[in-house]
Amino acid sequence: MLETLNDVTRSLGSVWGLLSVLVVCAPAALAVHEFTAYRMNQYTLSGTDYGCKSNMVNFEARAVNANIVTRRCVLMSMGEISVDRMKELIENKAGSILIAIPEDQSTLTKDEIDNWNEVEEVLMEQAIDTSVYFTYQKPELMAIYHEVRTGLNSDHAATAAAALGNVFHSNGYQIVTYGTTPAPVKSSLYTIQGKMLSQGRDTNPSIAIVAHFDSYGIAPHLAKSANGNGSGVAALLEIARLLSKLYSKSGSTPKYDVLFLLSSGGKLNYLASKTWLERKLSSDMLETVLLNEVEFVLCIDGIGQDGLNFHVSKQPKEGTAAHKMLSAIEEAASLLNPNVSINTVPKKVNLGNPLFAWHHEIFTVKRLAAATVSNHKAHNSLGRINTFDTSVDPEKLYEHTHIIAEGIVRYVSDLADSSVTILDDHLVPNKELLIRTVEFLGRTQRAATLLQRDSPVLLNLEQTLSKYASEVLVSELKASKRDPEFQFYDQSESKLFAYNVKPAVFDLFLAIAVIAYLGTVYLCVKSVPHGMTYLYQLKKLKSS
Repeated sequence: MLETLNDVTRSLGSVWGLLSVLVVCAPAALAVHEFTAYRMNQYTLSGTDYGCKSNMVNFEARAVNANIVTRRCVLMSMGEISVDRMKELIENKAGSILIAIPEDQSTLTKDEIDNWNEVEEVLMEQAIDTSVYFTYQKPELMAIYHEVRTGLNSDHAATAAAALGNVFHSNGYQIVTYGTTPAPVKSSLYTIQGKMLSQGRDTNPSIAIVAHFDSYGIAPHLAKSANGNGSGVAALLEIARLLSKLYSKSGSTPKYDVLFLLSSGGKLNYLASKTWLERKLSSDMLETVLLNEVEFVLCIDGIGQDGLNFHVSKQPKEGTAAHKMLSAIEEAASLLNPNVSINTVPKKVNLGNPLFAWHHEIFTVKRLAAATVSNHKAHNSLGRINTFDTSVDPEKLYEHTHIIAEGIVRYVSDLADSSVTILDDHLVPNKELLIRTVEFLGRTQRAATLLQRDSPVLLNLEQTLSKYASEVLVSELKASKRDPEFQFYDQSESKLFAYNVKPAVFDLFLAIAVIAYLGTVYLCVKSVPHGMTYLYQLKKLKSS
């Protein structure tokens, strides 16, 4: 009987113990939130790594002001970002950083954009081991953000008792992504070329008009680059349209052939243009003849905002092609809008720096006269790399395109009369067409790291340029497998999951509580037989 009682007691103790553990350990139904996030750019250029090298996210969420960020996912809004804070998070080995940016960027102030531009520029100059993601401020995400930010946080508790209380009363979020380690992908850059030949001559001098068409920003999927360089591409195509009408016009006698070049990799050291130029100069194709006869190369890089600067490697001297082009554009400005002044900005090519400051420099080092027209006063002007470059000033874009086009036409026509314009009546830029082109480029994915040969932007630009120029050709520059000069990586877009959980330290206390409970049950179970024996003997004594 006693043995049976012992067995029953042990069984009951085990069952109740198991049930108790299950009750304690079983959580409420976990809330899981899913959202799309975009990883910070990652690429290799000339053997140097840039951007975010990791994509790992499996950390507890923390607010940006948390005392402990090591192996945590820091969830922050755009308004909390700063250069110093980002450096601090990276130095303190934050597990990952998730930055929520507004969907409607028109709500951003100039100070917020300038602050963002500083952060973007600093981060993209280096390689970062911490995974950095960006996502839009969806209501569901912002609810998590406010809960993490305003909820009780044991990091800031005044006492140990308060911290312990917070552990049991507060909930947290575990941010997780299930992507694989970033891997190199087949990487290519592209150029689109076309030409326009003057009639009636066997050999002609030529000019080249160049623009890069890809977008660039801290995250490939977020970069719109409306002004830099959607505006330049729109201007080049509109200039091609105007020149095609001029060159086919009866009685028109332009004295120059024109070479058009659109390229990707603009912010990747203009690598596509550079390689294209080197290959053409070493071949015996017609493009090489045109390049050898090139008097001047005009690059267009961001002209959709206020200001127009003429960037050259040295101050143009009278009698040179650079001075001739500058004078033609200045005359055009004085005729079309005297309030627009062309600011000449000379800057020597830094041969000790492998990275070019401006697009025209790749031509300058090959002894081709060249310049870049741009809104930006310097190559490192704040905002030249800007994720929130989402729009242009339509009036400025039209005005600057008209001035540049008139200047080019004056150059190729050798017009000496500075009192008349050539582009007038029906031969003027089409403002609506300019805006439509910029809008198309802004909503079309065109980051160099994501472009493929069949990408819509490539197909559209090829088709559009073919309407105005002849022998339009798309060239692909593939990264070498053995020693690539550039390399792109995958995992630029991911699904992140936010799980509603107790703080990680809660697991420790839970484990201690379970162990203590099981120990108590064990001791109780072990003592029951002795107690029952004692009671049985006591009862036996009384009965005797």
